[in-house]
Amino acid sequence: MTGGHSPETGSARGYHRAPVRLVAYERSGHRRLGALLNDGVVDLSELVGHPAFPSSLEGLVSRNGGTVLDAARYALEREGHQMRLEPSPGLLAPLLPTSLRSIEAEDGHRRMLGPGQDVPWPEGAGWLDYRPKVAAVIGRPGRRLDAAGAEAIIFGYTLVNDWVARDASGDPAPRSEAPIALGPSVLTADELDPALVSVVATVDGEIWAATLLASARDALAEMIAQASANEELQPGDTFAADPFRAPGGVSDGRALWPGARVELRADGIGALRNRVCVQVEQTPKANAG
Repeated sequence: MTGGHSPETGSARGYHRAPVRLVAYERSGHRRLGALLNDGVVDLSELVGHPAFPSSLEGLVSRNGGTVLDAARYALEREGHQMRLEPSPGLLAPLLPTSLRSIEAEDGHRRMLGPGQDVPWPEGAGWLDYRPKVAAVIGRPGRRLDAAGAEAIIFGYTLVNDWVARDASGDPAPRSEAPIALGPSVLTADELDPALVSVVATVDGEIWAATLLASARDALAEMIAQASANEELQPGDTFAADPFRAPGGVSDGRALWPGARVELRADGIGALRNRVCVQVEQTPKANAG
């Protein structure tokens, strides 16, 4: 579940030369913070070896002051090939945002899915409009920001598979039980150039849309700035924008029916894959508003 520039595990230059892709995975029933490498996932809390180092991405984001993340980067460089890897852990949504906002989001709770998880069919839906997005995770408090200030408080970027449920007539169906998928990793803002990161959405193996991450950057900065005019934003707040939208508007979604397989891929961040089906287990919820 990788994409873009992969860590050079066979190179003497070491892991630190590649972006650190932050993920969440399950071990012994607990969410753990890891770094996604070619050969698996390394547990960052264990790798750093300091009791104060956070064991979750939520904790890392809330304590984002530079030195915490630098400790993880240094540990990856220091250990090199001596790291203990989880060869094929089940990846979860990389974080459970304190809020997840987009132009289409309605108040309420959205079930949060991770990479590879099946998407349950919402009750009463005739079909789903597929609305892939790029999300920006806030890393520092911010209030009354302009666009440049909004971009400066972004901790990192991840991908979102989102959907608009429609009834048989084509009108929006109730969204309270429509889930949202997040992942596969969070790539910190200082480790990517949006103008060089390609974003590609495929449905059932066929490319549906392609663009650059820069297409969503300005929209995300504007959303963050507007939200900060009315409240102080906090670490963990997350904003999502459609990178494939028409200027000043929202693009039409791609109609999906049960059995459809979607993939949203971005260089460095990886590929978020999900399948639309009838049933799925209950998963943690995140506020959306």
